Amino acid sequence: MKFLSKRNEVYLKDGLVHKRVGCARAAAQEAETLRHLHANGVPVPRMIDCRDNLLVLELLPGVPLADVVERGDYEPEALAAALCDWFAAFYAAMPGLTRGDVNGRNFLWDGTRMRGVDFEECPPGPPAHDAGRLAAFVDTYDTRRRDRQAALAEAFSREFGARFGCAWEDVAARREQELLAMQKRRAAGR
Repeated sequence: MKFLSKRNEVYLKDGLVHKRVGCARAAAQEAETLRHLHANGVPVPRMIDCRDNLLVLELLPGVPLADVVERGDYEPEALAAALCDWFAAFYAAMPGLTRGDVNGRNFLWDGTRMRGVDFEECPPGPPAHDAGRLAAFVDTYDTRRRDRQAALAEAFSREFGARFGCAWEDVAARREQELLAMQKRRAAGR
């Protein structure tokens, strides 16, 4: 058994991902969301089983977006386009909802395609919320290639705005809100 997450009980067993969530209701809701997304062609793990508060999921290929950004081994425009492709599929399947938890550990990049994982919540809201939150997370990664990180943030913001009609000001405001929230969470954790 190999643990895949330090925060949640997520582990690999028999080639499948096992994820234990807080309660059976939350597990059932996440399972329903995953089934809906998968059925609508959104690149997410296929649900294998859901019992009580345990989800059993397909193991997806790829490297967490956070690790890709930290290493700096990507083409900013290609990565930004792949992220926007993923969001386009998500928004088509979940109109009026946002991805919500857009930290870089919840996206997997295989070099050509982006995949999403961890769907405990998909709150209502405008796409600018997702773009701003993801930009804030990307801004906070410790990276060896700050120039590529800045190029990714710019390419993603430009592509996202063009595809989803988000004003730069809305994305920037949400980014700032998320950066402040991160500071508060980190200060409380000390």
